[in-house]
Formats: sequence, C-alpha cells, structure tokens
Amino acid sequence: MKPYENILLITDLDGTLVPHGGRVSDENRRAIETFTAGGGCFGIATGRTPEDSVGFVKGLPIQAPSIFYNGAMLYDWQRKTPLCVRPLPSPPEDPACWPRFAAACQHLLPTACIEIYTADGCHIITDPAYDDPRLAKEFFHIVHTALAPLSDPQETPWLKFFVNDTPAQLRRLEAAVHAQHMDALATTFYSEVNYFEFVAKDASKGAMLEELRRLPAGSGKIIIAAGDFLNDNEMLRAADVGVASGNAHAATKAAADLVGCAASDHLMAWILENVIKKRAFLRA
Repeated sequence: MKPYENILLITDLDGTLVPHGGRVSDENRRAIETFTAGGGCFGIATGRTPEDSVGFVKGLPIQAPSIFYNGAMLYDWQRKTPLCVRPLPSPPEDPACWPRFAAACQHLLPTACIEIYTADGCHIITDPAYDDPRLAKEFFHIVHTALAPLSDPQETPWLKFFVNDTPAQLRRLEAAVHAQHMDALATTFYSEVNYFEFVAKDASKGAMLEELRRLPAGSGKIIIAAGDFLNDNEMLRAADVGVASGNAHAATKAAADLVGCAASDHLMAWILENVIKKRAFLRA
C-alpha cells in the first residue's frame, strides 16, 4: 500500500493554492506531485468555473471529483463532465424571481459588475465600464449581454449569481436580499470583501464535499480541505481536517482545525510536511 492511499486533499484556489494574482508555485506543484505519487488523491474546490480553473492548475495531477461555482457543481475532472449540479431554484408560482431580482440589483447598484454563471460560462448584464478588473485576467468565456436572453432559468439554469461592488454598496444589497426574501431561496456569502455571491440553499463547498464522500473516489478516505475565506468555512468544518491558510479571514481560521502558512509561502508544501507526513489528522 502506498503511504497516502487513504487520503484525499482538496483545496480552494485563490488565496490558498494560488496567492491572489499569482500562480501555483513550484514548491506547491512538487508537493502535490509527491502526494499523488504516494497514492494520494487531489482535487480543487473553487468559485471559478472548470474552464477558468484550467489556466491556474494546468499540469497538476487532479484525480478527485472537484467543486466549482462555490458548490453548485461537482465535476469529474478526468472525464470533463458534471456529476452533480444544484442551480438556483425558482418557486413554481414565481419562475421569474431571479431575473426580476437581477433587474432590481441593476437599479439598486448602478455601478456594480453583475455576473450570472450558467453551465456555458459567465454572462455580465451590466455596463462593461464597470467590469471587475480581474475579468481581464480570467480564462473562462465571458459574454456581455442583456438580461432578457437569460430570463428563463428553467431553460438556462443559473448556477451562481455574483455581484462585485464596494462593501458599502454590498451592504445595501444584503438589505435588499432580506427585504425581497431571496435568502429563502439562496445561500449568500462573501468570497472577498467586494464579492457577494448567491448559490442554491443546498449548494456549498461543504455540501458538495459530503457528495464527494458518497462517491467511490471519496468513500473511506481521510479528507483534508484547505481554504482562506468565508465561502470555505463549511468545507473546512465538513472535512476530517480543515486547514486555513495563514492569510485567511479570522472566521475561516476559527472554522479550521489547523492554521498553516500563508498562500505565498506554499501552503500545499506545508500541508504535506506538517499534516500528511506527520499524520496530524490523527490528532485533529
């Protein structure tokens, strides 16, 4: 038996595997290759799409089903096919609730960048003048569009609704979410201080981690999960060992079993040396 055969390591990308604005370091790459050569199973869990993630993890030995759209999709990386999809729901009596809410957001937040994610990519319904600067560096398919072509979520399911604006404006959005009872349909969270996201109530990185446990790839495995921000908290709690990066949000550190080094100091290498090789999960 290889030394790491019973271990599955799954990690968030931005701020965890990859420093913000950076790339996978040679140290992290070597650690992941050592881990998988020793029988370990490696996967990623991100708010990004599979298409976008390729640009960051190209060449990494990803064998585990991985989590995308902040938990709206569990995806077989090897076969390039979704295993489980949980789109934003619409009540039968109000199928247009999400398009109507999106239109209200456009009115409430006139300088926001509003993104709707479907299985075929990212649709931006706001003026390109307000695009998030990060979009110029992304690897996924982006389309600027009117809201109308996306107005039937039954025909084109929405996997994630995303708003980029200032923290002050996003607090106004939070109030609108409660006032319009959209929190009854979706889980909302910050993935950065200026990113506010919506996914289905039954969609989260933590919920998809539990789906992964039920698959052959995850069954019986010790699962180590790593993350840095609030959208990772549920996943860190659901894992057998949750590791927060040293640069993580305070609440994410509190949700984790262990706090490692900063992402810029090669967190995967730290986990290999301080958690996996030392069997720290036996004490977590």
